[in-house]
Amino acid sequence: MLDGAYGGSSVDLGDYESVLLIAGGSGATFTLGLLDDIVGRCIKLGRRGGEKTRRIEFAWCIRSFGCIEWFSPMLMEIANTVAGTSLDLHVSIYVTCLCHPEAVPPIPNSEVGTYRPSVGKILKELVTPPSAIADDDSKELNCKLAWAGLGGGVAVCASGPEALLRETQNAVSKMGLTRGLELGGIGLHTELFAL
Repeated sequence: MLDGAYGGSSVDLGDYESVLLIAGGSGATFTLGLLDDIVGRCIKLGRRGGEKTRRIEFAWCIRSFGCIEWFSPMLMEIANTVAGTSLDLHVSIYVTCLCHPEAVPPIPNSEVGTYRPSVGKILKELVTPPSAIADDDSKELNCKLAWAGLGGGVAVCASGPEALLRETQNAVSKMGLTRGLELGGIGLHTELFAL
């Protein structure tokens, strides 16, 4: 039996200055491929296609620390490729089960939290200048990504269970038309990973 081939993302990440890739569980197979592609196009190929991407937030929600091992070699390779370049990558891993924290590999420019994140908050942090959020959230935020300014657009790609996709769609829609125009547009692509 043959299955596939499936299409790619309906959003070209290279057309956007800021990118949010968010996945739940095995949905990272999709977002990690997108991350590898945009890093390759921006760094290894030298932005030959006019890629505008400057900032990437890669967020992954998993049930246990051991799941990080699934993709840690690739995440480490990508993070090392990006280090010291014009591309700013931050990896956030959210673990919903407090078991085996010693299983966390050292991935550059990453953090691991033991809570379920708010997609709306992650998106807001990505599109809000540091000075605008420094007053009450500065201790927590600490500017994970360098601020690149407005106008280059934001791409949001989500892959995982239905609840994560719905939350992502709602977070993007809450940005509103006016805010979306200020940002230079918002592109959204979702992939459902469910049994």
